[in-house]
Amino acid sequence: MVVGAYVADCIVRTPRLPAWGEEYEARSIRTSPGGKALNQAVALARLGAQVTAVGVVGDDGLGHDVLTALAREGIDASGVQLRESVATTVCLCLVSDTGENSIVWHIDDAAAVTPGTVRDAASALERAGAVLITFEAPVESIREAICYASRGGARVIVQPAPPLADPAAAASLPWEQVDVLVPNEAEARALLSQDRSEGLAADLLAAELSAALGVSTVVVTLGASGCVAHVAGVSRPYPAHQIVAVDTTGAGDAFVATFAAQLAAGASEADAIHAGQAAAAAAVQRAGGYESMPASASLR
Repeated sequence: MVVGAYVADCIVRTPRLPAWGEEYEARSIRTSPGGKALNQAVALARLGAQVTAVGVVGDDGLGHDVLTALAREGIDASGVQLRESVATTVCLCLVSDTGENSIVWHIDDAAAVTPGTVRDAASALERAGAVLITFEAPVESIREAICYASRGGARVIVQPAPPLADPAAAASLPWEQVDVLVPNEAEARALLSQDRSEGLAADLLAAELSAALGVSTVVVTLGASGCVAHVAGVSRPYPAHQIVAVDTTGAGDAFVATFAAQLAAGASEADAIHAGQAAAAAAVQRAGGYESMPASASLR
């Protein structure tokens, strides 16, 4: 199960990422179903998992495109609320010729995942074997999702992206009910107090987060530098695959979803990380968000 934002991505390919005041022609502009939660749900489904999506879309053309994409991937969208007179959220993704990206997003209150959205999916949450939760929702909804998933005995995996605007709100979450935390470097530092994160080397972030929040398994992704995992009191670095990126959009989602699927299937953390890295490497060699999510066959 994946709880988070199901949105429309507006993908703009540009020779380079623009600066303020510049105006030039993009290479291409298109829309596509997206969002971290959708990308991860698609990746999980392509890996053979039974997936339920929990989120919100508007009752408009973009919202129906999202639901169609989920159905096409074999994902149960019964937990996705279709709200009348609400515009589906659009996320702007700018991608340069080098594969770098910048993402601009905003979710209106009318399109947000509310605690009620989560409660409506409570029975599914409590039956799930594993639940992936992103930070694409208000903190009250994130808290509700963690509690319901933990109550049912699911493995609770949190990707704290994008970082919450209020660090105190993030600190108030029931981290003792979270089994696995998978932030990138910026998200990891956002979860730590300034005193704990300032000057801290990237390879120490996983251990520091584990100690600060009490989460036993923490994996901090570091882009081209790979990742560092802290599991059962021991930290270990994992170098990244050396590849030429076409589009880094969705790389983190491919990693998290594959890592979660492997853990749910009984793999060790090390094997799950290796599989996640292979998935991320495959994803960045294709353009797009959910379109680049790999299938199991592409990871062999």
